[in-house]
Amino acid sequence: MCAFTVFQHFRLAKGRASIIRLWGGALMIALILASGCREAEPPTPPTPPKPTLAKALTFYAFAEDMPQSVLDAFAAEFGVAVDYQPFQSPEEAQASIVSGKEYDLVLIEHQLFPTLLEQRLLAAINFQHIPNFKNISVNFRDLAMDPGNRFSIPASYGTTGLIVRTDLVGTGLSRWADLWNPRYAGKIGLRAQPREIIGMTLRSLGYAFASENPEELEAALKRLLELKPAATMLAIEADNAVRLLLDGKIAILHGYAEDYQEAHERNPAVAYVLPQECTALWGESYAIPANSRRQYTAEVFLNFLLRPEITAQIIKEKKYAQPNDAALALIDPELRDNAVVFPANQDIKNGVLIQPLSPQGQSLYTDVWARFMAAHH
Repeated sequence: MCAFTVFQHFRLAKGRASIIRLWGGALMIALILASGCREAEPPTPPTPPKPTLAKALTFYAFAEDMPQSVLDAFAAEFGVAVDYQPFQSPEEAQASIVSGKEYDLVLIEHQLFPTLLEQRLLAAINFQHIPNFKNISVNFRDLAMDPGNRFSIPASYGTTGLIVRTDLVGTGLSRWADLWNPRYAGKIGLRAQPREIIGMTLRSLGYAFASENPEELEAALKRLLELKPAATMLAIEADNAVRLLLDGKIAILHGYAEDYQEAHERNPAVAYVLPQECTALWGESYAIPANSRRQYTAEVFLNFLLRPEITAQIIKEKKYAQPNDAALALIDPELRDNAVVFPANQDIKNGVLIQPLSPQGQSLYTDVWARFMAAHH
């Protein structure tokens, strides 16, 4: 998974007051003479009522994506309970949103936006309610998936790599292709993330990360089926995956910065390897589904999340980079300068951004993944 305002214009139409009630002929003449040709003053437009906060908010994101401490802080300050609904993969998130299930705020990967926007499933954000958007780095605004940031606010980004117990398997692992080495059989943990797993398998064969060539995808499936007996398929949550790594039940984990940071703090022999073929670069953004009935409350929550101290808290707890310039000054330099958390330029240059597939390509990937998951060891 590569690292990466809307102004609303209103016109106020002024009307003229022109109705004069006449109570008698003499009064009518007096009024006409008194008024001459002057226009009556237009009425003052009524002040629109201030939106009210809902009592609850439904937030849809990857499992463990948002620290509970942040949700609790928002509830304590605003009196809004946040119902955190987790998902396991981008594919699951897209299917749920497309099906019409109601969420008030979602945190989803960038490759999902084109489809959701094409189907008009996301609401335009009212940035008057989100003044803290000014904290977002200009380098992450106006991304190709949402020009002008009408429907999105950038959140986390990072790389995909291999977290390795060098004390168990040494330091020889440097490529995705190494996973097929028999010496690592039974020691590999793979997240059930179709685009990443299929993509890295394509790259291990020398094909493009997002190839939609049916023959190349068939070759990738064949190669994946060879790997399946040697690997353990894992859910996205870091806690269980890192525990298996630290316990030695696996020695190689397909994962991300949070996994590495948690494991390395407990075992200095844990290394983060960015495979030579490429790293998958991923990015997430916040969005408000079009069917949300609590858009104002979602926007207040977004403004809260973009406060420098709140974004800094998210970074400290989750160990993922966020493009909030004002928050960086509040991050410990050791974390801020960590190239695993905040990817270095050379790592980004060797990365492949996970882009949307064509409808035909998506169908092919869905088929490959279903056949892979259905296969027995």
